[in-house]
Amino acid sequence: MDAVDELLYGEYDYYIMDSSEGKYLAVVSPLKNDLTNLKDQLIALGLQFVGTKETCPEDWLKNIVTEPFEMIEGVIVDPMDHDLRPSEGTIVIKIPQGLAFGTGLHQTTKMSAAYLKKYLKPGMDVLDLGCGSGILAILAKKLGANRVLAVDNDPLAIEVATDNALRNDVDIEVRLSDLFSDVDGRYDIIVSNIVAEILVVMLQQARNYLKSNGILILSGIILPKVSLFDNYDVIEKTVMDEWNALVIRI
Repeated sequence: MDAVDELLYGEYDYYIMDSSEGKYLAVVSPLKNDLTNLKDQLIALGLQFVGTKETCPEDWLKNIVTEPFEMIEGVIVDPMDHDLRPSEGTIVIKIPQGLAFGTGLHQTTKMSAAYLKKYLKPGMDVLDLGCGSGILAILAKKLGANRVLAVDNDPLAIEVATDNALRNDVDIEVRLSDLFSDVDGRYDIIVSNIVAEILVVMLQQARNYLKSNGILILSGIILPKVSLFDNYDVIEKTVMDEWNALVIRI
């Protein structure tokens, strides 16, 4: 599925579903023409087209996930505002399964979250570059970060991340920004879960926004693209399926 993931990642919500009849790829978009154009590209990659279905978000979300799940150890994602009573030290993040990327289900989000939990110390400042739903920014704040700035170039993501910050009662800043175009200040951690080619472009400016001894947590890097980062000081790497996450110091 490498080529399929590379085509869809960061652009669409998509899910792999196993059934007794085989494995299915479900792609969700609010724009019908978007999927019409995408269909030909997926068929060219060797997939067999089954069909499309028009539905409202409330309907298809019910068929995805509704119960709380552990994204990483000690961090639970609750899609439906359950009355949870977690054990001491467990973090609960309320994130509806929606159209902005970052539901907590994808490997790249899990790896980013695990690195945030490992490297973030209370009082640090964190920049979430390409925040999607805001899940990583919210986690950073719940882990004890001081200033958290979440930016994305998609107005839908900004709307969703703002709503999710309110839903989780966390004080984070959310801004519309194309990479660093509307970013100010310096940060102990920059976390960015976007496609590899854009991460490479981002790294050219990242030094200007990192504090001394600051680190970057980068995810969304499909296996064939990990060599793009060979010339950087990678202090740690995690691989899940076809995805890489890196911790880099520059």
